[in-house]
Amino acid sequence: MIEPHGGELIDRTVNEKYSEQLRSEADSNESIKLTSKQYQDAINIGTGRFSPIKGFLTRNDFLKVVHDMTLEDGTVWTLPITLDINIDLAEKLSLGEKVSLISPSNQMIGVIKIEEIYKHNPSENIKNLFGTEDKEHPGVTAYHNQGSFFVGGPIYLFDEIRYNSHDLLPVESRVLFQHRGWETIVGFQTRNAPHRAHEYLQKTALEQTDGLLIQPKLGAKKVGDYTDQTILEAYEVLIKNYYQQKQVALSVFPSQMRYAGPREAVFDAIIRKNQGCSHFIIGRDHAGVGDYYDDFGSQSIFNQIGDIGVQPMFFDYAFYCQKCDGMASENICPHEDSNQVHPSGTSIRSSIKNNKLPSDKMMRPEVASHLLNVDKPFIPDQTKE
Repeated sequence: MIEPHGGELIDRTVNEKYSEQLRSEADSNESIKLTSKQYQDAINIGTGRFSPIKGFLTRNDFLKVVHDMTLEDGTVWTLPITLDINIDLAEKLSLGEKVSLISPSNQMIGVIKIEEIYKHNPSENIKNLFGTEDKEHPGVTAYHNQGSFFVGGPIYLFDEIRYNSHDLLPVESRVLFQHRGWETIVGFQTRNAPHRAHEYLQKTALEQTDGLLIQPKLGAKKVGDYTDQTILEAYEVLIKNYYQQKQVALSVFPSQMRYAGPREAVFDAIIRKNQGCSHFIIGRDHAGVGDYYDDFGSQSIFNQIGDIGVQPMFFDYAFYCQKCDGMASENICPHEDSNQVHPSGTSIRSSIKNNKLPSDKMMRPEVASHLLNVDKPFIPDQTKE
């Protein structure tokens, strides 16, 4: 089984006796109410998905990630995991103290030991992280919406938190893979309901490995994206009808989309490495949005960062070729573009919104029919409700 990133699968969950001590120490101090994103990050730190990170980043780690795509110790890490707060709260906190972490549902889930409180400058960081400063970019907008200070330090969680019933924690997915006798496992990241190109990439990769982990990223997305439940249900339909179920595991990655393109591709690969995957699928414009990134920038970045211990599997455009009478790519199909039907997420979403079945050359009919029967399959625009 592949080693976790950094060599150790982190577990920041403490026993009942220590949790009572921490509660007592934090009782008279200020508390930090977590946003949904921060809550998900805390879960991922605590359960080892973000190994080797043990808490929210301090300044030196943050700056190294932004400028060099590594932690201070040189470990490759491409996205900053930070806990932002406003100036009013920053003035009330003290270094060295333990502060309660409060979930969005107002439950005390753990504490953070404050090692550092530092101000960050968006203008110095955004271009490095997203390749643009355009405020139309959803990742740039989200960064600007953060509080002006970051709190860094290790966290301690009182309980092992599972995001939902599909959530396989890293220690659990590793046990599952071993139980099934899988030595090579390919991970697949998605934020969409599956179409034929997704299926083609997954099955092509599965021909070269023992098992497949399909792990949708669940959390805040942009208006018009599929809802979390819709994505999971669509994959359940696809797996039931078109996969050898003994070779597939369906789990979730609770995390907000950062829309950071190439950096997020590396980040997503590291997360699947921690889940126990030996390989990770990188297709066209991974974690991209609009026209901000080169279509294959998420593949070329792996040449820049070097070996991170998980093998990326690169794929070109996949499409249905009417002459080949099946899914193909430019590597294997000799026919002209006029014979190609490209599964377009935009086109498929448009069909679903207009209550029409997409072409079965784009999406399996069972999946499409399920999407048509979902009451609200997409993230709504709250400003229009």
